[in-house]
Amino acid sequence: MTASDPLDEARAAWLESSLEALYRVSRVLSRSLELRETLAELLRVLDEECGFNRALVTLSEPDGESMVISALHGVDSAIDPDIRWRAGEGVIGSVQQRSRPLVLQRLAESPDYLRQRGVFDADAPFIGVPIRAAHETVGVLALQPPLAVRERLDDDAHFAEMVANLIGQTVRLSRQVRQERRDISEERDSLRRTVRSHFGFDSIIGHTAVMRKVFDQVRQ
Repeated sequence: MTASDPLDEARAAWLESSLEALYRVSRVLSRSLELRETLAELLRVLDEECGFNRALVTLSEPDGESMVISALHGVDSAIDPDIRWRAGEGVIGSVQQRSRPLVLQRLAESPDYLRQRGVFDADAPFIGVPIRAAHETVGVLALQPPLAVRERLDDDAHFAEMVANLIGQTVRLSRQVRQERRDISEERDSLRRTVRSHFGFDSIIGHTAVMRKVFDQVRQ
């Protein structure tokens, strides 16, 4: 009988927690297309299951010029909710611009780190992965695992990419639904205008004084 390798046991435990996390993440994302509430709950799941005690999701604004915070977890200090990142700005903007994962043993080692924003722990590891929807980078998922798990950062980064892919699918579906609703609303408004212009009182035959008086009263 051979003794179990502690590293193998640790990896098995990590795999188990990661699978459970992915299952819970997929359930959270399937419940609602209200992105802010859904993403906030998703980040709580990642903390509970995987220990990502600081986490952030940014999504591109409609004009595509910058990204804003859609969900934030584990940050006690007051953060400006209107913080924006332009492409290439800070570690978040860098991940979005390059559309590639960024993995750091210590966040402060990156020359792109914007300490003054106060969102992340400068001394902790950092994982940032792009969120893609229909071949377009639409945001960034940024995670900070505990200091003690630096040896598994590559595994955590791969896991983060899987989560980001799920987020991207939800973002694409949410935007598609919103666009369909806008299209329906515009079509309805156009139909109303058409009906009013073609079937309003002015188009009804009634040129006698009595009929004109009736129409005037109805208009009032």
